Amino acid sequence: MKKTILLLICALSLAAAAVACNLPLSPRGTPEPTPTPDYGMVWYQGEGMQILLPDTYVARNIQDDLPGILAAIRSFIGEGDSPLSSLVDNLEGNVAWWGYDAGAPAVSPVQLLIIKNESLEKSPVSLIGTALRLFLGRNAESLQTTSYTKDRRDITCFSYAHENTGWQAYVFKEQGMLWVVLFITPPANLAAQQVYFDYSVNSMLIAPAATPQP
Repeated sequence: MKKTILLLICALSLAAAAVACNLPLSPRGTPEPTPTPDYGMVWYQGEGMQILLPDTYVARNIQDDLPGILAAIRSFIGEGDSPLSSLVDNLEGNVAWWGYDAGAPAVSPVQLLIIKNESLEKSPVSLIGTALRLFLGRNAESLQTTSYTKDRRDITCFSYAHENTGWQAYVFKEQGMLWVVLFITPPANLAAQQVYFDYSVNSMLIAPAATPQP
């Protein structure tokens, strides 16, 4: 009797194992891909580049606004002799895009200046940080620096907010040029615009340098 019961248990165990082996495996849920954020931006064409910006941005004529462009650069690097002084050379040739966000409230305007510079392409980006700190002097503690890589592009971001002055500058090298993307806006607006500034800079497309014709 006991042998019969043991044989029956063994048979049931083997049958259960066989059925289990033939059962389809429980499908594992496929992780949903993280969607790319869509901030409703549109492409703007500049000199040798393209950038995604909110459709409220307005491009300005470089020739008409040279004093304003110079003031924007000076707010970034200061007056007088500086390792970055070549940023003010050949402004008409080196400014890739200049304009502002017409949709921003009057209390928090945003200006955007994009500069390309061949002479600074060989300079280490750390030199720019040093020059900025020298210019800012006692206010250098308000300068924040972060670096990251996006699609094989090494980008250094400098952010400054002190009293009524605020700006965020993205610096990277591409196609034999040093590129500076400078957003100027009051300090209270920097944090609110951070994600949009990052998105725009990460979207930038730089055109290959033109090959001189023989």
